[in-house]
Amino acid sequence: MDFKSKIKDECCAEELEEMVIGYIKAGFMSNDEISEDCVEYIEDNYPDECDNITEADLLEIIEPLRREFQNTGKQENFLKLESAFKSMRKHGIVALHYAGYTQSEGFEDCNEAASELHKKGERVVGCCFYTQQDLEYILNGYGGVLRFSYGNYFEKPTAEEIGKIIAEELRSAGFNVQWDGSSQSKIEIKDIKWDKHYSPRED
Repeated sequence: MDFKSKIKDECCAEELEEMVIGYIKAGFMSNDEISEDCVEYIEDNYPDECDNITEADLLEIIEPLRREFQNTGKQENFLKLESAFKSMRKHGIVALHYAGYTQSEGFEDCNEAASELHKKGERVVGCCFYTQQDLEYILNGYGGVLRFSYGNYFEKPTAEEIGKIIAEELRSAGFNVQWDGSSQSKIEIKDIKWDKHYSPRED
């Protein structure tokens, strides 16, 4: 079974397949989570198709795509990135993977996380993240460059100082980092091969 066998609108079927493959390659979502996003996407964009495909159908379609497109291996690059993020957090920087689809949504996610940490009495001075769009740039074959947004929450440390910490931690983790030192510029990792894959242990 595939999307085209269940969805009458060819554009809808193609968009859903592309979306599911992107989620699988990114490696953050379970089949159930992907299915929920598909349902929401159909309801929002193709309501006439809602009666043509069930959640069970979606799961049946997603599973073979998972087998075909999921990354395999030791996730060496992702684990290096997570190690750098853990070090950033020790500096009081909220560091989030796959935060929002757009940059503004990513900042919203970071601000929410920062608020929760502040309530717990933890020190938070800034944030760092990459978005779904940032990762799609790599997954769609436009080059191995992952771009990071960042910011500060107080006058001190400044955004530039937060950026410097982020760049240093990424370099220490072994990445090829490019950044001009300006708060107006994103920090970039060059030549990264995305190797994260979803594991049920993450649930």
